[in-house]
Amino acid sequence: MTEKLRLWTRELADVMVEKLNADAKLRKLAGSLNDSIQLRCTDSPDGEDICATYRLQDRRIELLEWDAAPAPYGKMRNDPLNKKRILARTTAPYDIWVRLDTGEFGVIDAIVSPHYKFEGAKLKIMRNIRFFMRMNEIVKEMPKAY
Repeated sequence: MTEKLRLWTRELADVMVEKLNADAKLRKLAGSLNDSIQLRCTDSPDGEDICATYRLQDRRIELLEWDAAPAPYGKMRNDPLNKKRILARTTAPYDIWVRLDTGEFGVIDAIVSPHYKFEGAKLKIMRNIRFFMRMNEIVKEMPKAY
């Protein structure tokens, strides 16, 4: 039996990128997206804050940066969004990411939660919402440990 990789580990992020790039529907939905997004997780089970930066380019996704440090990682938590470099960024504690991944928590629940923070180009994200929803579907289907 294959061991499930835990959510918010570099190993899972690498496998996730492979699966996303292999999905023809996602690649079609990517259209002309040529931007970077950041996902940030605070208080992971390893006691770390993590920032993953993904680049969307030429209908492919690349894990550009993986930054992890003992929580609370003040530099990450207080870093202002560089809108010239990052299209959008979300930040949430690990337990919110788990609830989103398991379907216990929906996107609307996250948006209204005081523990989930979205920054960046909301209109551009909304114009490409089908891409981001498909991305979320693929990731949720992946077997993983929490």
